[in-house]
Amino acid sequence: MKRITTRLQNLPPALVLFIVAPVFGELFSGSSPLNEFINPIIFLTLALLYGCGAILVRELVIRWDKGWPSLLLLGVAYGIYEEGIMVQSFFDPTWVDLGNLAVYGRVAGVNWVWAEHLILFHALISIAASIAFVEMLYPQRRRERWVTPSPEDKPPNYKQHSEESGHDGRGSKIWTYLTTRTWWRLNWIGFIGIYLVWELLTHYEPGIWLRLAAWMTIFASVGLARIAPKRILPPLDRTAPRPWRFWLTGFLGLFGQFFIIYQGADEGAYSFPIAMLLLMLWYLWLGWMISRWSGNGAAWDDRHRIALINGALSLLLALGPLTMGEQYPVMYFSHPVYWLLLWLAGRKIRRRVNNQGTSQ
Repeated sequence: MKRITTRLQNLPPALVLFIVAPVFGELFSGSSPLNEFINPIIFLTLALLYGCGAILVRELVIRWDKGWPSLLLLGVAYGIYEEGIMVQSFFDPTWVDLGNLAVYGRVAGVNWVWAEHLILFHALISIAASIAFVEMLYPQRRRERWVTPSPEDKPPNYKQHSEESGHDGRGSKIWTYLTTRTWWRLNWIGFIGIYLVWELLTHYEPGIWLRLAAWMTIFASVGLARIAPKRILPPLDRTAPRPWRFWLTGFLGLFGQFFIIYQGADEGAYSFPIAMLLLMLWYLWLGWMISRWSGNGAAWDDRHRIALINGALSLLLALGPLTMGEQYPVMYFSHPVYWLLLWLAGRKIRRRVNNQGTSQ
């Protein structure tokens, strides 16, 4: 494990995020099972979308010196870009994953419940969770720009920087290469280019007004992210609960999202506006509770953050085999491995935080 950790630290964090984002968004969610995910063409498509998207979002947050509010707003913009602009599942009633959501909540050519569902999923899991996860793997570089550091951000001595960051010479050279402006531009080219390729392959046309509304919502979300305060609430001096509470919150939080939506869509428990309102109230309550427990972000550490993320991802890993195992039997074997990898990552992060506390 120590050797694996050392090798991981020698990889540029942007490259790790390029891989982790599609893993969280597609592989762990079951949208792309392992046998499909490892197809080179499918993987490249997903990595250019999710990976480049997560890198660009994180870079903007660091450039603008923003915090979680801006990160989540940019995650919303990403979700609309992927599902509304690129694959158009917000509008297409024949989209393969919709099920009853093709009719439940469909008004004026928009699958409203599905749109809310996927915006929340992408903002929280595909973007926020993947970025936070990789930052915890590279704690010394949490506030650094990973692809376009400004001149004052570049260390004067790359060898010294590599030693301070725990990298060897090879890692320093890779880091130097990947933090050029060329790599920043390549991320934009990949992110936009995969949309242009997909546009040639898709045949559904939602209409100019729905497309325009989607683009305007994206621009509005980005604009709000640019002006949003770094903190909304002042930090509180308190002790955060034990990490297992955050794990349970992540697990039950995402479970609640699926329960609210499909109780309405599949069981007919309530009309779709009620489902959308309940889902929004559910996440407002979860956000308030997490903020309160964490002292508005001042009282928790990486042990609590990794527990929250692993709890949500564990729900996805549990649902995959239960709902799609017969269609994709590989999930019966792959998902336990994913659980093990998450546990190992969580253990590594917990040990690091505990060791830092002991040394202080």
